[in-house]
This record gives sequence, C-alpha cells and structure tokens, in this order.
Amino acid sequence: NYFARRADNERTLLFCAFAGEELGLLGSEAFAPLLKPENVMAVINMEMIGIPSVGKNAFFITGASYSNLQDIFRKNLAKKYKIRREPAYDKQLFSRSDNYPFARRGIPAHTLMASDDDDACYHQPCDDAKRIHIENMTNLVRAIALGSATIISGGDTPVRIRPERLP
Repeated sequence: NYFARRADNERTLLFCAFAGEELGLLGSEAFAPLLKPENVMAVINMEMIGIPSVGKNAFFITGASYSNLQDIFRKNLAKKYKIRREPAYDKQLFSRSDNYPFARRGIPAHTLMASDDDDACYHQPCDDAKRIHIENMTNLVRAIALGSATIISGGDTPVRIRPERLP
C-alpha cells in the first residue's frame, strides 16, 4: 500500500510469502526458477523481525559480504537505524532462508532479521504473538522501506552475487 500510494517507483515490486522454508525452502525453491535473474535487481527477505534481540530499531543482513546491499541500506538509513553484524556465519542463516534460492541464481538476495535461532522460544510453545514488539517491528518495516528506496527508484542497483562464492 505504501509503495502503491507513492506512485513513483521506477522498478516493479513483487511481494511474496513463501511456505515450506523449514522443510527445505520449498516455496522459494519452486518460485525462484520462474524468474529471469537479470530482471530481478534485489530480493529483500524479512524474517524474525518481531523480537528485537539485537537491540531496538536494529537489524542485521545475512550474507552481507556477497553484495553491497548493506552499504546501500547504511547510506539510505543515515544512522537512523542500527545495522548490526550478522551473528556467527556457522549458523548458516544466509543459506537457510528463502533468500538463498535467488542468491544461487546471482540475484542480490539477503534476509533482514532482528533475532535468530538463539532466541529461547525459537520453535517452542512459548513463541507466540504476545512476545512480538509491535512498535519495533513497525519501525523495522519502515526502515526496510527507507533502506530500499534508492533501489526502487533506480538510483542504486546492488552488485550481483557470484554463485560460485556461495556456501
């Protein structure tokens, strides 16, 4: 709704919701081959942004070293939000999320997260809606819109991922 009301997007936006991530990225694996990679400028996957484990108004970008998407976000956010370092790479957060089938096709595709599987309630019965920090999550969604603004306007294009470098 936000981007539609702006009516100034130079690039087409596609919003997707995938199922079957934890069964092997089933939804994103099925969808990614349907796209022409050269026509996709970026994939921004939002995951686990409801619990501010890395701090208020803060998030991290998985696989940040594979493209310059994080640099674009830092420039566009102008220190209004904190972009933290990704937790230990041995957690394989980059390759375990729905961004990965796109990254394997050379698309700058990353996941933006505010917590990870170290959360005590991750996949536990205590992981329910009352734990979600709505105000912070709303702020992060706004940050993602602002951080991606120059990609959407055509002012910035993230560098392509080199699939041969991926884990």
